[in-house]
Amino acid sequence: MQLADEVLNVATPVTIGMIILEATCSVIKRDGGYAIKDTIASVITSLGYQWIRKFLLASVFIGGLLWAASLSPWSWSASSPVTWMVCFLLVDFFYYWDHRLGHELNILWIFHNIHHSSEHFNLAVASRLSWVEEVYRWIFLAPIAMLGIPVPVIVFMKLLHRLYQVPVHTQYIGKLGWLEYVLATPSQHRVHHGRNEQYLDKNYGGVLCIWDRLFQTFESEEEPVEYGLVKQIQTTNPIRIQWIGPQRLWEELKQPATTWEKITYLFKKPGSPLREDQEEPQVEETVPLGESAA
Repeated sequence: MQLADEVLNVATPVTIGMIILEATCSVIKRDGGYAIKDTIASVITSLGYQWIRKFLLASVFIGGLLWAASLSPWSWSASSPVTWMVCFLLVDFFYYWDHRLGHELNILWIFHNIHHSSEHFNLAVASRLSWVEEVYRWIFLAPIAMLGIPVPVIVFMKLLHRLYQVPVHTQYIGKLGWLEYVLATPSQHRVHHGRNEQYLDKNYGGVLCIWDRLFQTFESEEEPVEYGLVKQIQTTNPIRIQWIGPQRLWEELKQPATTWEKITYLFKKPGSPLREDQEEPQVEETVPLGESAA
């Protein structure tokens, strides 16, 4: 765990420097890659995530993994390269499903939509995350702990996995040739953040893109990407950004339906009707157009 803290101590200022450099390039190029209010919203959201994660949720995340590890009848050696290689593949594999289900289940999308709420795509958006999603995300890593891979190895690998995903949030790196067949690249992640119809629910990979190709969720970047949500939230207020997903779900659940229909709706894909006789969700927009942070 101490090694993870040391990596973060180096990675944090490096990441801040990358954001400043990218923002400076955007201003010089006047390409609209950054917007002041949107960037401030991303930064505040990131700070809130880091604070809450460190002081309130880290114990839940690590505690859950330790509990899962206690169920394993064996343990892998933390000093073996094989352990680290297997851990990396498993972390990346389960991240794919964590990420995919975050898009395909209403109950998880209310948290993950925050990351997609910006109409811009830049390094500052990388840490625009839900403040409470760590409560459940350890569940997707629990199978790795149950296999006996040491929790410190899992946590450190998850940290490296997360850090890799920061630089893919940029528009300044084009396609990377043959690496596009192996790695999750900036080009592929731009597609993932697109609201274009052909780009919806594509490219869930964290470090490797092999899972997207295997499970047929891969899409190459061809047409220009339009960023944000299908129903844009029209706000840069950090509190509203955190609340929009749950609010939209709650408003939909208030519509006439049976208890069973409401329960099953939590596990339907976003955009699905609450009732089978509905053509589309009844709640169109819960945020007044033009609302923004001061």
